[in-house]
Amino acid sequence: MKKILVLLLLIIGFAKADINWVPYNQAFDKAKKENKLVFIYIYSPSCHYCDIMDFKVFESKRIEDLLNTKFVPVKLRKCSQEGMEVRKKYGFVGTPMFYFLDKDGNKIKTIFGAWEEKDFFKILNYFATGSYKEMTMDEYFMKQK
Repeated sequence: MKKILVLLLLIIGFAKADINWVPYNQAFDKAKKENKLVFIYIYSPSCHYCDIMDFKVFESKRIEDLLNTKFVPVKLRKCSQEGMEVRKKYGFVGTPMFYFLDKDGNKIKTIFGAWEEKDFFKILNYFATGSYKEMTMDEYFMKQK
């Protein structure tokens, strides 16, 4: 029984998602070099909904894969210097807050709140596929049913 438990813990440990968060001061250079959108996640350590995103949604392998391959992901604490800069520049409602920016730093869309993994995957995919250039998010979601 102990061997099975140890094996399961090892499998779970290796299956953990690993998002390659990039420092804010490097994000736009990397986005230009790789021709990707910048995804910024503003969180607060005391935010229950941020914990949901961190420990449920961002632990998903398919979320990890999509963020790492199609975006330059940045994670900023709400009250950090960079977090305050982003909040002032792009607007802020509360945490968790997600900004989708082009490689030049122009805001495409801001999204607020905690999401279920399946819905957050659709949101990311909306931007990753370039669908945001052709239709509203509502139209995209309606086509995904």
